[in-house]
Amino acid sequence: MARDRPSPFHEHRHRWLIPDWATRIRPPRDAREWGYTGLGLLVAVLAVWLLLRQALAHPLIALAVLAGVWWLVDRWYRARWAHEKVRRERLAALSWTIGELDGMTWLNFEVAVRDLMRRDGIAAEHVGKTGDFSGDVIGLDPVLGENWMVQVKHYGPRTKVTSEDVQKVAGAAWPIYQAKLTLVVTTNTYTRDARKFAAKAGMHLIDRESLIDWAARGIHLYEVLGIGARPQRSVS
Repeated sequence: MARDRPSPFHEHRHRWLIPDWATRIRPPRDAREWGYTGLGLLVAVLAVWLLLRQALAHPLIALAVLAGVWWLVDRWYRARWAHEKVRRERLAALSWTIGELDGMTWLNFEVAVRDLMRRDGIAAEHVGKTGDFSGDVIGLDPVLGENWMVQVKHYGPRTKVTSEDVQKVAGAAWPIYQAKLTLVVTTNTYTRDARKFAAKAGMHLIDRESLIDWAARGIHLYEVLGIGARPQRSVS
C-alpha cells in the first residue's frame, strides 16, 4: 500500500547527490592515517596549483578541458537524477518506517517483506506457516533468473539472529525450495558467527540498518545487498 508522505523523505532528499565513494570516507583514526591524510592534501594542493599555472599559460586548452569536465559532470548528474527518480517511484509505491515495522506482528512483517520484494520486481509469495522448513517468502527473480528463499525474523532489540538460524535456511534452500538465492531479514542484527557462516555460504543478510534503506528509503533490494545486476526501472 502507498504512503501519504513527502517523496522523498526530507531527511534524505539530497542524498542522491553524494557520490557513492564519498559515503565511505571516514576521519583518520591514528597517527599513521593522519600522516597519509596530510600527505594527500599536500599533493592535492600542489596539483591544483600546477593546474592553475598551466591554465593561465594555455587558456584555450584550459577552456577545452573545462568544457569536457562540464560535459562529464552533466552526464553524471543526469544519470544520478534518473536513478533518484526511480527510487522516488518505489518510495511512493510502497514504504514503511522502521517504527511501523517494529510495531507489526511477525506475520504482518513476513507479508511486508513479500510486498517489498514484489515492489522490486520479484514474483514473491508468502509461504510461512508451521512446518515451512525455514521458508517464509519464496519468489522467482526474473532479472537474476533464480529462485529466492527468504527467512524473516521479527526480533526485539535484545535478540540477535544466530548461526543456527542461518544454517537452517542454507540447509533447506535447495532441497525444499530449489532456491539458489537465500536471504534472511531481521529487525535487529546478527551474531558474528551468523555473519561468518552467511559469508562462506554465499547467503544474503538484511539487518536493521539495511532494512531502513530497503523499506524506508526506497533503495532497491539489489543495491541493499550489493548485487551487481541492475534493478528494473519500472515499479512492480
